[in-house]
Amino acid sequence: MNLTTYRNRRTLFLGEVNSGKTTRTREILLAVLREDEEGIALFDFAPEKIGAVGGKIFLAEEDRRRIWLESPRIVPPRLTAKTEEEAWELARGNFRRIEESFERLPAREWKLFVLNDVSLYLQAGRADQLLARLQPFPTVVMNGYYGRYFGEGPLSLREREQMDLLKAACHQVFFLPSR
Repeated sequence: MNLTTYRNRRTLFLGEVNSGKTTRTREILLAVLREDEEGIALFDFAPEKIGAVGGKIFLAEEDRRRIWLESPRIVPPRLTAKTEEEAWELARGNFRRIEESFERLPAREWKLFVLNDVSLYLQAGRADQLLARLQPFPTVVMNGYYGRYFGEGPLSLREREQMDLLKAACHQVFFLPSR
């Protein structure tokens, strides 16, 4: 894999549910680890897999020890909430836990920041907040949901609006087709 495509850029992989976003992100992370890079942070916001939806980045224990890993408890609002209000409440709870993850990140020189399922951040957080958090990282690789699977309720519309703002701030955006 030619990593120069991703170095010193913000890269965003987007697609429908189960389109390979996490797999592509994992491949890049593993390629960087094979080069013995240090200063890698992985923030995995994906919920545990429910049917075809969700799923964390799988790493061998040896690889996990070489990175800073944050994987807060995420409750997928659109899959678990019974009401729109409950969905918003779950999204706000997820956002608080994600922000706490950012607070734990040590100040140091980072080479790569990987973010699995940025969509969960954008349901209650703003793209400009996230971009401020990402500013210290020269290389950022992230993925997120961008589709129609979850419909067009208020939470989905807000997430899409914030994702569009994030897309505009990325150096490169790749849309992965549905499988």
